[in-house]
Amino acid sequence: MKTPLLAVLSSAVLFTGAPALAQKNDEPVTSASVDLDGDGKPEAVSFTAGKDGQFTLKAGAATLQANASGNDVSGFTVVDLDTGDKWKELLVHSLGNTDDDHRFFLYGYDGKALKSLGDVHALTEAKGNGIVLVDRWMGFWQKRDKYTLDRKAWKLVHVPQELYAVGVDASAAGVEATVKKSFPLAQGRTGSAVVATTAQGSKVRVLAASVPAKGEVWYLVKSSTGLLGWVRGNVLVESTDGLPLAG
Repeated sequence: MKTPLLAVLSSAVLFTGAPALAQKNDEPVTSASVDLDGDGKPEAVSFTAGKDGQFTLKAGAATLQANASGNDVSGFTVVDLDTGDKWKELLVHSLGNTDDDHRFFLYGYDGKALKSLGDVHALTEAKGNGIVLVDRWMGFWQKRDKYTLDRKAWKLVHVPQELYAVGVDASAAGVEATVKKSFPLAQGRTGSAVVATTAQGSKVRVLAASVPAKGEVWYLVKSSTGLLGWVRGNVLVESTDGLPLAG
C-alpha cells in the first residue's frame, strides 16, 4: 500500500510543526529524562520491548504494560501536543507489515500514573495546539482525520466528519478519472434515483467520500456536465481509468 504523505518512513515518526517535538530528533529511544508533569523535576522514562508486540513503559515510579497487537515496537518519542499546558506526552512507535498496520500509542503522566491517551495510525501533523491530524491512504486518496486533546479526560478525541475531502494530499481538490464504462450517479447514498449517467470517455472528478464505520465507501462525483451524484467505491474503481491507485 502506498505510504501516506508525511506518514511513517522506516522506524521514524514524522511530524510537521516543531513545537510538538520535545526531543532533539524524532528517532525513537528506549530511555530519557524529561519533566512530563510540569513540576520542574525530570522523570526517568524507560521502554522495554517484549514478545509479540508487548512492551513495558516506565515513568518515575509508574509502570504500564501494553500490547501493540503483534507489531514491532521500537521505542518512544517525547512530544508536546499542547504547548499551552504544563504536560508532555510519550509516543510509542509500533510498526506493522504494511502502512495500514502502523499504530502510535500516546501516553500522559499525571505525576502518579501513566495514562493512555489513545492511539493513531500516524502522527501526520501536531503543532502543539492540542490538535492532531492523521492521514491515511485509502487506495487512491488521502483521508485526513482530526483529533483534539481533552486534557481533563486525558484522551485524544476523534472529531468525526460527515464527508472527507478527496485528494492525493491535504491541499489537492479532488481526483480526476476517465470513464471507461458508463455508470449512474445517484441522488443520495440511499434510494435508487439517478441524477446523471456518466458518458464513456468523459472526465469525472471525485470530490468527497462518505466513510462508514462498516460497509462500503461512497464517493461524491462531479460529471463532465457539472452534475453531482453518488457512486459506490467498487463501481467507481471498476468503471474508470486514471485513479492514482496504489497497492
